[in-house]
Amino acid sequence: MVDVFLKNKQMVRVENLEQVIVQQADFYIIQLMGYCQEELDFLERHYKIDTSILKGYKDIEISSHFLFNAHQVAFHISIPFYNSKKELEERPMFFIITREKLFVFLDEEIDAYFNRIYNNKMAHLQHIEGIEDLLRMQIEFISDYYADITEGEAKQIKLLANQVLLKQNSSGQTTNLITKYVFNNMLIKEMLLETTRVFTMYKKNEWLKTINVQTAIEQELNDLSVVSDYIEFNLERLSNLKENISNKIEIEQNHIFKTLTVITICVSLPTLVAGIYGMNFDYMPELREPYAYPAVLLVMLLSAIFPYLYFRRRKWM
Repeated sequence: MVDVFLKNKQMVRVENLEQVIVQQADFYIIQLMGYCQEELDFLERHYKIDTSILKGYKDIEISSHFLFNAHQVAFHISIPFYNSKKELEERPMFFIITREKLFVFLDEEIDAYFNRIYNNKMAHLQHIEGIEDLLRMQIEFISDYYADITEGEAKQIKLLANQVLLKQNSSGQTTNLITKYVFNNMLIKEMLLETTRVFTMYKKNEWLKTINVQTAIEQELNDLSVVSDYIEFNLERLSNLKENISNKIEIEQNHIFKTLTVITICVSLPTLVAGIYGMNFDYMPELREPYAYPAVLLVMLLSAIFPYLYFRRRKWM
């Protein structure tokens, strides 16, 4: 599937790239979802772009994420997004920029996600008047997206903190949520660092300096730095929540151990008395006393009551 944003400010969706050529469409943006190698070859032939950025992008070297020549700039970033199961995952997204056009390559699921959360994106596209506006919109969209997704995570963490700290509500499910949110924020942080690195290279590119987007890149780098700090705050809050839950569990365990200790002492002393008089010795003078049995019962009862009262006074119970 191919989305084409025309220079007359219309967005059209076509089944394949050949329809763009047939219609001789004059466009700003071509966005390919679920692209194949044949489509990449088609773009290289008709628009003279280099799509090699789409290969080997998983390498850590910056050359796998940012390539440029005299005719284009190409870069790759990984986008964190919520899939249909509402789990955060990452997918690659590629941009190729020429002097007049922007080519975007992404997964169909990411495109559906963007369309769902940014249903007013056409309003922003209407302001594009040239490559400068196009690049500025692209840069601002990426940083705004990271801010939005980080803000969403922050709201969930704040709600969880309210349940744990204010309502004193914690369970195994809470621990699982904390682990999930830590993973999400670490994933966003990783993708954000990658994007920051690409933007830095973007800013230094020679032919991009001829287009007045340097100020916009600087501003978005500052915004990404603020988002990065906010992610660190999220992680710190999650760490505090985890520590709070651990302290609660430790206190509960200490209370349980104290209770078990008191019960053990209260049971063991009467058992000791019973054990003594349960021994089969021939000579045990107490056995011949008329009140020996009730006396031993009383001793057993008192040996259970006194420790209980003692520990209760010490506030172990």
